Amino acid sequence: MKNNYSIRDLSQEFAVTTRTLRYYEEKGLLSPIRVGQSRLYTSADRARLILILRGKTLGLSLIHISEPTRLGMIS
Repeated sequence: MKNNYSIRDLSQEFAVTTRTLRYYEEKGLLSPIRVGQSRLYTSADRARLILILRGKTLGLSLIHISEPTRLGMIS
């Protein structure tokens, strides 16, 4: 398993747009490392994205999905 992922890696792996990933970053759900203009997502960001997408599938709002990440349950 890789340690770092580009925005393209995650968007292709999970069939979401890069805009969606930037939106989740804007809302504080993901926190990629910035290298110049590029974003590098960690394995923890990938795990958070899996949690976000599963929550969305279950019909949860982003507020409800974000609680475990804010409480440090997913680091």
